[in-house]
Amino acid sequence: MRLHAEFLFDFIGFRCLCVVILKFDRRRIVNNEPMTETDKTPPDVIVADRQLIVCQGLGSLVAQIPEVRLGPFATDMASLRKALSERPGPVIVVLGVRLADADLARALDMLRRDYARAMVVVVAEESEFAFIRSAIKAGAHGICMMNQILTSLPRILGHLIEGHSILPIEVLKRLSGEQTDALTRREHEILGLLVDGLTNFQISARLGLSENTIKYYLKAIYQKLDVNSRGGAIAKYVAGTY
Repeated sequence: MRLHAEFLFDFIGFRCLCVVILKFDRRRIVNNEPMTETDKTPPDVIVADRQLIVCQGLGSLVAQIPEVRLGPFATDMASLRKALSERPGPVIVVLGVRLADADLARALDMLRRDYARAMVVVVAEESEFAFIRSAIKAGAHGICMMNQILTSLPRILGHLIEGHSILPIEVLKRLSGEQTDALTRREHEILGLLVDGLTNFQISARLGLSENTIKYYLKAIYQKLDVNSRGGAIAKYVAGTY
């Protein structure tokens, strides 16, 4: 356990999220029913992140959890889809904040669209509350804080396998104390691309909009966040302080 904990400490500085997916019978997902003795095959865990070292760090923890089996690593959308398609039984995907060719929002959208039976758990640092908020809105069934990952992730996975969802009390308190989100879905998309470092031209190409339209959206975003620069908007958005 000492070596295991030290390795996680080395990688814990990486900004990463985890998405956990359990492929159940559709009836059980709708009714949130636990698995029966006949279908309690240990779920395979696919760890996905754009950085292999993050995959390895998360994998070292997953490998210690007896209720699941560590599967392959994936660094992009294609390898993630391939790994999922090769596993018809219960499967869990631990997803970093970004893949090599997709951000969290795009990955969550793919999982929700193509793997509708999936259950999702996001692992995030306290400073990344925007990702937590977005993940919950996208249908995540659980949240695990990064500073509690050693003890919380095994417990959360166990509860998911039994059909239960978990959100930390501190997350629920913060969400319940917030006002209605002032940002539109398009503004969230643009801010997510800003966080990824895209230019106005690249954002316009990605979203199929003109650069002038992107500038209009950015002006509105700056006003809503009470900032006057891209850096200020990114900092407030990632921290969730808006």
